[in-house]
Amino acid sequence: MELRPELVSDPVDGYTALRQEGPLVRVTLPGTQTPVWFATRYEDVKALMHDPRFVRDHRKLPGTNIPNLGEEMLAAYGLPLEYTEYLTSLVVLDGPEHARLRGKVVRAFAMRRINALRPSIERLADALVAELAGRDRFDLMADFAYPLANKAVCDLIGVDEGDQEQMCDWIRQYVSGESPEEIVAGLEGVVGYTKNLVKRRRDAPNGDLVSGMIADPDHTTEAEMIAMIFLLINTGHTPPVLFLSSALLTLMDHPDQLARLRSEPELLDNAIQELLRYTTPVTIGATAYATEDLEFAGVAVHRGEAVTYGLLAADHDPDRFEGPARLDITRTQGSGEPHLAFGGGAHYCLGAALAVMQAEISLDRLLLRRDSLRLAVGRDELEYACWPGEGNHLVRLPVRI
Repeated sequence: MELRPELVSDPVDGYTALRQEGPLVRVTLPGTQTPVWFATRYEDVKALMHDPRFVRDHRKLPGTNIPNLGEEMLAAYGLPLEYTEYLTSLVVLDGPEHARLRGKVVRAFAMRRINALRPSIERLADALVAELAGRDRFDLMADFAYPLANKAVCDLIGVDEGDQEQMCDWIRQYVSGESPEEIVAGLEGVVGYTKNLVKRRRDAPNGDLVSGMIADPDHTTEAEMIAMIFLLINTGHTPPVLFLSSALLTLMDHPDQLARLRSEPELLDNAIQELLRYTTPVTIGATAYATEDLEFAGVAVHRGEAVTYGLLAADHDPDRFEGPARLDITRTQGSGEPHLAFGGGAHYCLGAALAVMQAEISLDRLLLRRDSLRLAVGRDELEYACWPGEGNHLVRLPVRI
């Protein structure tokens, strides 16, 4: 079965049949040829994230003749394979290698650093809302969400303030380009700038994340630094923007829940967690490979076979969430990992706290301090784009205040 975009974007109708078929189902991702095992049940997905018998780096399984799914995905996007080393980084590493690189940047995402960013993000959000309120209509993604996410992640990494707008343009081009040439141009812009940034910080360190990686006594290669910075910049822009736009649209689609939130603003933190569950921005997790012949959830998986999992599917599993198709901002999700929107285990999202803070500030400014945000087009006129293996995502969200 091919995981078509309309299937992986539909948490109810799309995944119910797969979940009922079995704990692991054989599928292919759009744009690829290699079949993979696909998990959709909450407990199975959570178990996969912590199971040491699966690794993300297929090179650790010599002699298995494993197709490189990463290269297949790049080809599906129309990206040149020479960029592979810059587009993998932490996502496909395991064990000590992953821990070594993650350790170089994890301090930058500590709560102390995130909280220190709050005043500047709040000031920017206030300024953007004041400016946009004077327009007849605007694109919430391009005109509000991207600038906000851009400021936060660029400040954390150390992108010079005068270059941050250009960085945002490159990322938007890479994410939303309408042709392979446009996407590659955005990618080349980010990679080229990052190479130059590393060179400048070698000559004149200034205490930012890039300078810290250069000064780390555990040597980091230039390719590793570029890959890490690209990963942080891309994931610091794209998932937060997709989540905020989907969260706003979801609340507008559920006026009863929006009214409840406005009448009880103390529910905002809980509402964000429920929205993360309901509209998980990254729908499918990374691919991993079995290191041995094994049994998982009662299914025989052979050494070298690929396994992936549906995060959106797991977050709508009725065995874990009562009435999962219902948005309920008062839902109590329990302790531990209530939803899996940020992944889990060693690969838990580095920027989770930053993304939540941005969502909190944005929803407060756009929905709680005013009640005039409206769609500027018909609900059926919204534009979506298909991302291979990811489903359909909003391209723009025209609104007015």
